[in-house]
Amino acid sequence: MKIFKDKPILKWLFLKLNFFIIFFAINSSAFANQKYEANISTFGDAKYPANFHHFEYVDPNAVKKGEIKFGVEGTFNNLNPFILKGLSAAGLSYIFDSLMEGSDDEISARYPLIAEAVKISDDKKRITFKLRKIAKWHDGKEINADDVIFTFEKLTKDGHPSYKMIYRDVEKVVKLSSHEVQFVLKNNQNRDLPVLIASMQILPKHYFEKVDFAKTTLVSPIGSGPYKISEVDAGKSISYQRQENYWGKDLPVNRGRYNFDRITFDYYRDNNVLIEAFKARKYDLRQENIARNWANAYNIEAVKNGEIIKKEIPNSLPAPAQAFVLNLRKEKFQNLALRKALTYAFDFEWLKDHIFYGAYKRTESYFPNTDFGYKNFTMPKSQGDGFNRANLIAAKNILDEAGYKIVKQKLIDPKTNQQVAIEFLIDSPSFQMVIAPFVKNLQKLGIAAKVRFVEENQYQTRVNNFDFDVVVGVFGQSLIPGNELFSYWHSSQKDIKGSQNLSGLNDKFVDDLVIKIAQSKNKNELMNLTKTFDKHMLENYYTILQWHNNSYRVLYRNIFAMPNVTPKYSLGIDSWFLNGEQSSQK
Repeated sequence: MKIFKDKPILKWLFLKLNFFIIFFAINSSAFANQKYEANISTFGDAKYPANFHHFEYVDPNAVKKGEIKFGVEGTFNNLNPFILKGLSAAGLSYIFDSLMEGSDDEISARYPLIAEAVKISDDKKRITFKLRKIAKWHDGKEINADDVIFTFEKLTKDGHPSYKMIYRDVEKVVKLSSHEVQFVLKNNQNRDLPVLIASMQILPKHYFEKVDFAKTTLVSPIGSGPYKISEVDAGKSISYQRQENYWGKDLPVNRGRYNFDRITFDYYRDNNVLIEAFKARKYDLRQENIARNWANAYNIEAVKNGEIIKKEIPNSLPAPAQAFVLNLRKEKFQNLALRKALTYAFDFEWLKDHIFYGAYKRTESYFPNTDFGYKNFTMPKSQGDGFNRANLIAAKNILDEAGYKIVKQKLIDPKTNQQVAIEFLIDSPSFQMVIAPFVKNLQKLGIAAKVRFVEENQYQTRVNNFDFDVVVGVFGQSLIPGNELFSYWHSSQKDIKGSQNLSGLNDKFVDDLVIKIAQSKNKNELMNLTKTFDKHMLENYYTILQWHNNSYRVLYRNIFAMPNVTPKYSLGIDSWFLNGEQSSQK
């Protein structure tokens, strides 16, 4: 399990804890009279009014005390989460505040944090933020317009490549006063852009002018958020201490949140050790992503007697489109017949019965568990007996018709006259048993298929440089599809090191669609476009879609108390607190 390991760009870009990018609209009054407003919201009416006291899913009187620990698989070598280089430590988003803050119980809204108000011009090409004069960095200096401008320029110049993609339609950022800053846009067509700008985590100019932003570091940076880094054991552990004098602790978006005095992330290189460490109470909460472990690994006395709570919690989020990603930059995968044959060779039904304990559904859309997908496409299905005979015959016929030949039990590519060879690159040992039967089926077709397991740092380097045949990709979906599709599939992203266009897709029809999807103005238009996109992607077999479910599988020590209301789109861990004292919540 690799919770809390996403760089902030992925965390707030696609899912706030559960990666989502969203539809936006601004209150009609903001267009009409140019007044500052207290929020940006989806269809003109945010859930929470300007004078709201706290989010519905928190306890504003939650007890603030104690320490909790999380377990993380892998390692880290970097405390700068905004760049491509290195493996970022878990939890770094706790030390950086954004201009505005999202809620976890509505599909799209941003409320005041560093920025106390926002306004958008009538033509929707200028977004102005008014910054709070009480907002402070951890060293006591004021956060000002220069910091916002510096952040934008630094992220787009030296930050993770995704920032350049996200802010591609920002023409410039202008200082109006020490605490007013305006983003001038190239056009008003990018529907998601105001929300993405409002979600920007701000960097301290005075600190990074003296520190090389582009390099990895194990020196704790200055932030402005509710926690500071208190202890680092490189690659093994990182701890955060809650700031008693945090400038934003009494804001509506923060009341009832960040209730633990100390948060520690301990790293374990092996998933099996990670599981045993949890059962031994070495850390306090675990989200289990492997069905086999969920079924078998926790049949222990502590679960039976209630010392550890084991709970499956349904959620309302679109499921991510998880897939075997074929590197289309490689000539062999340019052949549709080969891609289609590979899909026929993948035996999900056997995996479901023998590896997944019936826990997953086959993913048959790039928008699983939503209304945005194309409904008339069915993946090939097997008998689940482990032989997959009918589908392998179908795969062979597809290859035969495309000119592939079998010579001495080797599948020969008609263009290269060489045997087709495919390597699956992974950094998680648990995936070996999932891929093994797939490899066996591919070998029956004459393909030289194999699995290569590498350590996390090497894996990330190879993926960043697109040095792979096939990897597992997880394409998080927003509640309303938008800019994330550009990031995943637009051809402009395919050659950018570290890009999220893992497949290297270069399809002009898709390019046009993802732009139209991001610009669509109503749900009917959006659904027509996403279904067209989905149908095209499915019929071209650009990836091999895998499986999904729609619940959180969590285990936690019986030391937590939770608010009465659970947010619709998150576990809401930031609003949990330690039990042992009575909260005043009624």
